[in-house]
Amino acid sequence: MLLSATGLTRGRPCTTHHRAQTDRAEQGGVLKKARVVDDGDLVTAGGITSGLDLALWLVRREPGVDAALGLEAMLEYEARGTVRTAY
Repeated sequence: MLLSATGLTRGRPCTTHHRAQTDRAEQGGVLKKARVVDDGDLVTAGGITSGLDLALWLVRREPGVDAALGLEAMLEYEARGTVRTAY
């Protein structure tokens, strides 16, 4: 919501909690139906547990798959859904 309020999501693929979708669209975000949307330097998540998926995605994207799988095991949490990427 803060990213959208400052204009950082305007014209860019993003996601948000289902109850805030109308507001994000009105502020110019290009909403995608996904738990996590990765648009390079802007990565958004759809809700509370989607934040875990976002964190795991960033670990997967940067340090790599093995690090993300290790973190999933440590947290006893399996990432859900497909991450929507713009690239």
